Amino acid sequence: MSQETVERVGADLARTLDAAARRLLERGEEEGVDHTLELVVRGAVQTVPHVDDAGISLVMSDRKIESHAPSTGRVNDLDRLQDQLGEGPCLDSIGQEQRIVVDDMAAATDRWPRFAAAAAERGVGSLMSFQLFAENGSAGALNLYASRPHVFDESTADAGRLFAAQAALLLHGAQRVQGLHAALASRDVIGQAKGILMERFGVGQARAFSMLVESSQSTNLKLAKVAEWLVGEAERRGAAG
Repeated sequence: MSQETVERVGADLARTLDAAARRLLERGEEEGVDHTLELVVRGAVQTVPHVDDAGISLVMSDRKIESHAPSTGRVNDLDRLQDQLGEGPCLDSIGQEQRIVVDDMAAATDRWPRFAAAAAERGVGSLMSFQLFAENGSAGALNLYASRPHVFDESTADAGRLFAAQAALLLHGAQRVQGLHAALASRDVIGQAKGILMERFGVGQARAFSMLVESSQSTNLKLAKVAEWLVGEAERRGAAG
């Protein structure tokens, strides 16, 4: 790419990421991680030269692939194929590869005999896959697909890498927020359960919490689950009365 093209891509990227951040702030927590991923994928298709399709794949610790925010049905189909065949660029991301570039998918059968052939049949000419994270046996990747082979040069890869880095930050932030909200919800239900025990047995907060912990240990259930059951039981009793 020419310097002018590189500068244009950089400006487009900055605008895309800024718009994504603003929409996240405006729409609030209810949008969740899935909405964040949709913004990332949409921005990648609009920003990185030659990209026709994109998607984010999360590889679980059991090597199962979850497809998130695919730009088209073809992307979802390719993720499903990797899951079924047990081979492909997303699975390779577990091996700590920061970037995978396939210049000609039809010629990549040495690496992925079945997946490469199937992807080429579905009109994939070339691919770039950027690792978003790899931890505890799981991995995430931003996958960019082009219909023509040999279109991703180093400058294009740099644009994709920059976008993937920002995508990883957005994903990490969204997941962290989601985890915080889950933790707050658990704290709330635990607080309700403590109140129920305090009123029912005439005990203080510390003793009520100890009762929850003891129940959790004896039933082999997480503390939040015990609290949810207790609150639910109190609500059922109230409704019946």
